[in-house]
Formats: sequence, C-alpha cells, structure tokens
Amino acid sequence: MIRLINEAKQTLPAEVDFLNDLKRSIELTATKNKRVGSKSYKPSSMNCIRQMYYMVTGAEQDLANETYTGIGICNSGTDIHQRIQQSVLDMKENGIDCEYINVADYVRSRNLDYLSITKEPDFEHGDYETKLYNKALNMSFLCDGIIRYKGIYYILELKTENTNKFWTREGVDPSHYNQGTAYSLSLQIPDVLFVYINRDVLDMKSFMFVPTDEMKTDLVGKIMNCDECVKAGIPPVKPEDVAKKTCEYCNYRTQCRKDG
Repeated sequence: MIRLINEAKQTLPAEVDFLNDLKRSIELTATKNKRVGSKSYKPSSMNCIRQMYYMVTGAEQDLANETYTGIGICNSGTDIHQRIQQSVLDMKENGIDCEYINVADYVRSRNLDYLSITKEPDFEHGDYETKLYNKALNMSFLCDGIIRYKGIYYILELKTENTNKFWTREGVDPSHYNQGTAYSLSLQIPDVLFVYINRDVLDMKSFMFVPTDEMKTDLVGKIMNCDECVKAGIPPVKPEDVAKKTCEYCNYRTQCRKDG
C-alpha cells in the first residue's frame, strides 16, 4: 500500500506535489513551534468556568488538528494587528490628538504593583503588544495597547473577523465582554475601545465597551469559585449557558466529556 501511495505521488505534476508539500510544511512548523500555555487564567477564555479550571490545572489538551488555512488566518490576523497598531502610532505625527501609550510604561507610572510585565513592547521593531500577569487574580493577558485620545485614556482591543460576521456587527460581541472587563479591571481604565476589522476587505468598525461594577464583581467571583474548585480538585459543573462557539474551539473537549 505504501509503495502504491509513493508511486502515485511520484506521478503528480511538480506544481501539485510542491503545493501539497508546502501546505504540509506549514502545518509541521506550526506543530513544532506550538507552546504550552501557562497555568493561569486568560481573559479570552473566561466564558466557561470549566475551561478555566482545566487551563489552571494544566489538564491534557486535545491534539490540535492544525490546518494550513487556520494557521494562515492566525498569521493574517497578527499582521493586520501590527499594521493597525502602527497606524495608531502614526496618528500623533499626522497632527491628530491621539497618542499610543506604551502599556508597560503606563503600568509603572500608575504603580500598578499587582501587575507583572512579562513582555515589554518594542515599538521600534513593530512589536506593540505587552504581556502582563495579574498576580492578584492569577491572570495572564496580552494587551493590544492603550491610547490617549483627546485627553482621555482608552484600552485598545483589535479583533479580526470574516465578512459575514463583520457586516452584521452592530456592537461588541458578547463573547468579548469578559475579556474587556478583565482588561478594564486590571489596568483601572473604565473604557475599552474595540475595533473590529474585516480581514477580507480590511474595513473597520469601532464600539465602546464600559464594563459595569457588577460585571467586574461577577468576573472576580468566577475566578474565586474556580480557585475553590482547583483547591478541592473537583471540576466545576459545566455551565448550561456556554455558547456553542466556546465549546467548538475548546482544547479540553475530551476531558470535559470524561468529567460529565
């Protein structure tokens, strides 16, 4: 059988054979470079307390079926982020009352001692994200940026999405509420400016998100509840209101099914 497959492969035109190998190489490289996440909460993964539990306890993840298209979409999103961030940085030079703030400098200047800076931005080389760790909440996150626009500070959060989602976009996606709340709580900035970018035609929409005190209290409460489950070694009950999308992209589906 292997001999027949190899013979069939040898009969393929060079351009087809090359493209197949290129796709496979992209997937192999991504698999080799995949990093193991830290045992901390992530703002983008707080829509399911059970997922939070598995993440913090270091539960075994499902083997990711990396596809070259999925990898390309992620890489495209990263590139779009960097180009938009550079454009925001250029606004001040272009005479617009907007300043892109170095998040690490902001944390230090505000004496936010509960935040550790685990990766500094490097504006000179096009690296604008800052990685922070909230020691009080055991929460790690990447911040796209902080801007001071017309004298007011805003947290900047960039999101890329496909055309179908973009054209129906009328506000901040509810699945991003916890993320925005976590950023606002950690950085003590009330307003989070979400910019959604259509990755197909690069159009943009922006929406303001201002988390309420209740949202912040609920988020901290969810973390505390999860911490209690971690101490007891008992997975939380699977929430009934978890969105299908959250489950679909979860890396702990096998473990979740085992736990019932």
